[in-house]
Amino acid sequence: MVRQANTNVLEAAWRDRAGFCGVEVLDQPAGSIDLAQRAHLRAVAVRIKIAHDLLVAFADEYAPFPGELVAAQTRELVAVRILLQRYGAGDPGTGVEPRLVTEAETRHDFERLRARGRASRSAALRVVAETLREMVEFLEPVLPGLTAPDVRNVYLQLCVTSLRQLRVVQAWSARR
Repeated sequence: MVRQANTNVLEAAWRDRAGFCGVEVLDQPAGSIDLAQRAHLRAVAVRIKIAHDLLVAFADEYAPFPGELVAAQTRELVAVRILLQRYGAGDPGTGVEPRLVTEAETRHDFERLRARGRASRSAALRVVAETLREMVEFLEPVLPGLTAPDVRNVYLQLCVTSLRQLRVVQAWSARR
């Protein structure tokens, strides 16, 4: 962070570290995952898609807003979609285009969270922070059982970047 006029300002390099930018997914060796792990991978894609679309929606509604996290969420979604394709796990309709979620339950979750964030910018930041915390809580329990190097690598990176993004959102929450 740099100080400008008694205010901490994020440097471009610091913002980049808040994003998903790890080893190329396909450079990691494939392993094997069971049916439950495939279902979990699909659920991870859905959760990332919801977080991505919330960031896009709130960045459109509130200025300023940490919209730079959208690119990180897009990279996360692309990495998970590569894994879905690699393991033949099926894509739950999680394209990177904003608001193109196909499952009714997922659309309902997105709309419910978006409605909560429409109250104010700080409410939107709380919703984003909540989705990031939930992502970490969703990933951590399955990490010990993952043996596929590519999936384990992506899950570890998702945990780390979700925590980094959470810190960015918390920093934005302190702004007035």
